[in-house]
Amino acid sequence: MLTWPAGYRKGQAYPLVLVLHGGPEAASTVKFSPLPQLLAAAGFVVFQPNYRGSTSLGDACQHAIFRDTGEGPGKDMMAGLAAVEKLGIVDTARIGVSGWSYDGYMTDWLSGHYPGWKAAVSGAALTDWVMDYTIAYYRSGDTYFFGGSPWTAKDHDIWRAQSPIDHARDVTAPTLVMGDAGDPNVPLVNSYEWYHALRNNGVPVEFYAYPVDTHFPKDIVHTTDVYRRWVDWMVAHLKPLPAALSG
Repeated sequence: MLTWPAGYRKGQAYPLVLVLHGGPEAASTVKFSPLPQLLAAAGFVVFQPNYRGSTSLGDACQHAIFRDTGEGPGKDMMAGLAAVEKLGIVDTARIGVSGWSYDGYMTDWLSGHYPGWKAAVSGAALTDWVMDYTIAYYRSGDTYFFGGSPWTAKDHDIWRAQSPIDHARDVTAPTLVMGDAGDPNVPLVNSYEWYHALRNNGVPVEFYAYPVDTHFPKDIVHTTDVYRRWVDWMVAHLKPLPAALSG
């Protein structure tokens, strides 16, 4: 899914923000979604890729992330980004990546495996599969991704290899980390780990935890704050041309 910036003018290149869907059993579809529209209104091209694991591309595609939760989807996203860049509408020196939940996981994966990102927003991200399996209530669900426990010799290495935290030292993008203090889905300790890993490696990073017990804030005050911080972070680091001046 591609959302064009407000005031788009043919021949002009715009900064781009990837907004990744969560799940991974979900999909980006043609519908109104507040965050892409807010980013487009701020002057960004917004790209929402449907990668392997998405529910919109058939059973085989959905199951293609078995024992390949990060690398395969990451390749799909980068291939999609390359296709968008060929349209000639993207300023390739100003690209950001962002997401919440599984798409927060993929944000961290991409920012640790591919250079060039100028900003990242990591929301409620799973950063460490082994830790998540150990403390999350749905550890049997995690097992479905890998076919075995991380505490066995047969499967331990793949759980580590697919964890973004193992590549945190390679991240350079200024990163906004957000999450809910009482998140029952992805425990906030994942975000603490990511924040300290980036901070200790000299990456500009900020961390905000919302005082709610949900996976994503449901009240209008905190939801608005999440979106405001998300858009403001991208504006601050990608510096889009105001829509009124670009049209």
